[in-house]
Amino acid sequence: MTENAFSAKRVGKLALLFVCSVLFPAICGILHNVRIDHLIVWSLICLVFFLGFALYAERLRLQGEMSMGISNDYSLLTFIYLTGLFAACLGSFLPAFAAPVMAVSVLCNGAFRTKLGCALAVYFSLLTALFSEGGEYELIAYVLLALTGVFLTELFLQQSLRLWTGILAACLSVLIPACCSYLSSHTARIYMFLLTFAESFVTLLVLSKIPKLREREVVAETVSLDTVMDEHYHLRREIERYSTVDYDHALRTSQVAARLAAGIGADEKLARAGGFYYRIGKLEGEPFVENGVRIAQANCFSHRLVSILEEYYGQNRLPGSIESAIVQIADMIVTKFDLLDKDTFSSTWNREMVIYQSMNEKSAEGLYDQSGLSMNQFLTIREMLVKEESLV
Repeated sequence: MTENAFSAKRVGKLALLFVCSVLFPAICGILHNVRIDHLIVWSLICLVFFLGFALYAERLRLQGEMSMGISNDYSLLTFIYLTGLFAACLGSFLPAFAAPVMAVSVLCNGAFRTKLGCALAVYFSLLTALFSEGGEYELIAYVLLALTGVFLTELFLQQSLRLWTGILAACLSVLIPACCSYLSSHTARIYMFLLTFAESFVTLLVLSKIPKLREREVVAETVSLDTVMDEHYHLRREIERYSTVDYDHALRTSQVAARLAAGIGADEKLARAGGFYYRIGKLEGEPFVENGVRIAQANCFSHRLVSILEEYYGQNRLPGSIESAIVQIADMIVTKFDLLDKDTFSSTWNREMVIYQSMNEKSAEGLYDQSGLSMNQFLTIREMLVKEESLV
């Protein structure tokens, strides 16, 4: 599988964004009849920013720090970036101070609640001012709108603050460009207020969609977990072809992990998928953990699932979630029962001793200290394993 150590979907989307980063400003410049040297500079500015943006986004994805990292094929990222480019070009054809900059800022920060969202918001505001070749006050207005959009998005995501945040967003969408327009021309124009009122409506519309956008991303991860656990999924078939013993072990670990997760109220689907793919690195040999993570990333697994594989037995990093701890426990106990003969477990006492000793040893080593697993949950899991019929 070394030839598949990259994602064709991600590479294709990054290539599309690369091309658009050159074409959008070029087309915009041609429509504005700008000089050829300006057109080239516009494209270079967009291209340089895109390269830094792409590298930073990839770093966030690999480290599981992208808040919407569950879209690991970059679908959401591509949509946001292209929307921002299009809005910047469209804004250059609108009257001064009337571009929907705050709406774009809300979209960027609503999708990526990190430095990435803020950087995109400011970048597209600067790009809008550049394409429109406006004055310094238009530039100031757009940057202020972008930064305000970042702050307001954070506030709007809190249910109790949504009404007042919406009112504040509508007011600032009008006030900021109106004030900057007055400083630019020393005249209060009626049409400017009408245009900014329209822009404030667009901002409120986008703002209202941000919570739903995040809900859809959670659903998307659930669908993704269902997909990788489908019996016809190519990696499942590849594990079965590689070794029926490893495939059976993966199935048993998956089933046990899912039942344990359900028993303590953890994410059952995540534990099921994590248990099944816990040892996927064996497909490529040593180093197992690194190879497993690479395979998962190449196939656009959600970042939470990739984290479980990266935290395999705490070799590189201690389990950082309850589901990761559950998967490790399930794999450890299933392995113990696979290695020892059935006669050893003919009595309940022997089963209890193996389970208690194995779990207590790992707990004493501090393996679960960063997982968030409580003592009550630990004891519940231990008792569930003692009664788990599939282990015998």
